[in-house]
Amino acid sequence: MSKKFLLFDIDGTLVHAGGAGRRALNEALGKVGVNEEIVRKISFAGKTDHRIILSALRNAHFPPDELSRLLAGVSDSYLRHLAANLHEHPVRVYPLVRELLRACAGRPDLEMALLTGNIPGGARLKLEAAGLWDYFSWGVFGDHSEERVDLAREALRRIGTGNGVVDPRDVFVIGDTAADIACGRAIAATTIALISDFEPEENLRAAAPEYLFSDFRPLFDLWRLPAPEDAR
Repeated sequence: MSKKFLLFDIDGTLVHAGGAGRRALNEALGKVGVNEEIVRKISFAGKTDHRIILSALRNAHFPPDELSRLLAGVSDSYLRHLAANLHEHPVRVYPLVRELLRACAGRPDLEMALLTGNIPGGARLKLEAAGLWDYFSWGVFGDHSEERVDLAREALRRIGTGNGVVDPRDVFVIGDTAADIACGRAIAATTIALISDFEPEENLRAAAPEYLFSDFRPLFDLWRLPAPEDAR
C-alpha cells in the first residue's frame, strides 16, 4: 500500500477559533494606524496571514519600502493579541476531528502535516489551545508566501525530498475554501473540501474538489480507518 500524505488546513477545517484571529489582527494593525474598516473589506477565506496583513497595509497606502518592516512588527503584535484572545474565548474543535487524527496517527502509511495560511506561531497557538498540535510533525505556513498555491508547491517539494518519487494523487489537501482546492489542484493532489461557515457551499462546488463533505465522517471510510461509534 502506497503511503498517503494528508495536508490539513486549520480554520474551518480542524477548528473554529471564534473570530480570535480577526480580532487579534484588527488590534495589531490598529497599532500601526490601519483602521478596522480597511480590514473588514478584506476576505480572510483561504488567504495567508502575510497576504491579509500586506493587503491591509497596501490599502492603507503605506510606502512599499516600509512593508517588510511593518509586516514583521504587525505579525509579532498579532501573535500577542491572538494568545490573549484565545485565552478568553476557547477554540472549538469540529466533530470527529480528534477521533480522525488519533486514528491516522496509528497508521504508518498515513503522514499528517499542516498546509495553512496561518503563520507558524498562530497555527501553534490555535492548535495547542485545541490539544491538536502534537498530531503534526511538520507543516507549510502562511509566512512562506503571500500566495496559497506556493504553500502547496513547497509541501510537495518537502514530501518528495523525504520520500522520493510520490504520486501526487497520494497527497490529500483538506480544507474548507476554494483557495484550498485551488492550491491542491495546482500540485495535482486529491482535494477534499469541507463545508463550513467560512465559504459558501456553492463556491466550493464551483471549485470542483474531488470530494465535498459536510463533516469528517466519510474520511474514515476513504482512508480505511476504524470509525468511532458515533461516526457509523
